[in-house]
Amino acid sequence: AVDAAVTTSKENAYLVNKESVYEWGSNLSAANTGMLLYMANDIKPNEEYVAYANHHLNYIYGVNATGYCFVTGAGTLYPQRPHHRVCEVLEKCIPGMLVGGPNSNLEDPYAKAVFVDYPAAKCYEDNAQSFSVNEVTIYWNSPLIYLLTAAQQ
Repeated sequence: AVDAAVTTSKENAYLVNKESVYEWGSNLSAANTGMLLYMANDIKPNEEYVAYANHHLNYIYGVNATGYCFVTGAGTLYPQRPHHRVCEVLEKCIPGMLVGGPNSNLEDPYAKAVFVDYPAAKCYEDNAQSFSVNEVTIYWNSPLIYLLTAAQQ
């Protein structure tokens, strides 16, 4: 699985384990792949695993087709209107949350209206109405925390 992820990543313009479809929570799979690569490096050291794990982290932080850092409050272009009930009630974005990211399956009314004929990697917009691209969940943040920790070592 690790070597397959590296092979697919080499073929992606942003060096991540994505092909032609970006699913709901695509940033979770990017973060999980990065985590897998770091873990594999712990078992069998390989500079390529670390390099591609770092590419996955870089993707989440803005080296992607949208230019967005997908973590609220980080960088210069980041989500400010996530689909998150607490943020909507407070009318303010809580920093540090990973949004779902591009979703080429067009799974909410907003996405169906806006992203028709968009390239898969660009099916993202910072809009609270688009829950299929801009939702946040605790379990999406978990691998991000692992990536950030592993990248510091």
